[in-house]
Amino acid sequence: MVRGLKNRHVALVVEDDQEVINDLTELLTSLGHEIVSVPSQEEAMALLETREFCFVLLDLQILTSPTSIKPRLEAGQTLLRMIRDRFPTRNHADQHHLQIMVMSGFAKEMPDAVWCLQNGANDFLAKPLEGRGPLVIEKIENCLRKSNRSSHVECHTITDLARKQITVAHGQPAPLSPVGVQLSIMGETQWKRTGIVIDGKVFSLPDFQLLLLVKLVAARVMNGHGWTHKIALGSKDGEGFKGISNLNTTIQPFLPEGMVFYENDKQGRYRMNPGIAIGEIDHDRLAEHRIKEIGNLSSAIKNAR
Repeated sequence: MVRGLKNRHVALVVEDDQEVINDLTELLTSLGHEIVSVPSQEEAMALLETREFCFVLLDLQILTSPTSIKPRLEAGQTLLRMIRDRFPTRNHADQHHLQIMVMSGFAKEMPDAVWCLQNGANDFLAKPLEGRGPLVIEKIENCLRKSNRSSHVECHTITDLARKQITVAHGQPAPLSPVGVQLSIMGETQWKRTGIVIDGKVFSLPDFQLLLLVKLVAARVMNGHGWTHKIALGSKDGEGFKGISNLNTTIQPFLPEGMVFYENDKQGRYRMNPGIAIGEIDHDRLAEHRIKEIGNLSSAIKNAR
């Protein structure tokens, strides 16, 4: 995982109103915290799979994806459930290891406070936030205390505890034990395709498949078990995910006979086959890739390895 600055708590803020983001940035910075903000459900889930956060501030009305035009209440509600499903565990005091504070900007949403608490939120804060600084600070300090994050030194361990441990048949964790098949990303790009090597065989992937592959590699490097939700991989909520099936179709001919490229836990999560080891990655070339997200993920992978 990519960690925040040493001894600084890192907050994930999911909010599409820039004025609110500015207010929270000023407030959290004054507390010595780092803030990472995104406006959409899709971006938030992607970040939660590749970075560590000490707490989450979630607006109820957010964008579904970066290309969405209008924020929707359903997007925030769905994201709340998704985050809590991904980070469900509690400590000995029966408090969530990862605390979520829901923010609401509409009076008509206030009755939803009970729904939010029943669906994984730990606190509820009414907007506008202007003039509510002391209350926001109190709630943030309270959520850090309840999750035993008084010091950021413990946050890496607590975040590991917060994640659901994905299991497979017979309730046993699936081991990650590569058997010799190696994947390398050469980074050399031509005609919007990038060179890949699997099991000594050289071929290339189009940009959209390369992005998906790099996301799967990042999940393996950063969270160990390798599982990541389809939303973080680019699927739209409620839809099937053909992207990874198409990637599998491209890669399958280069794998040993009988080996599949990916696994599906039947709960919306995917991972690259544990039997595929991650070899060399040309991070310098990927840093210059036309798709900025590929460069960002490559940098995160490099820092985490």
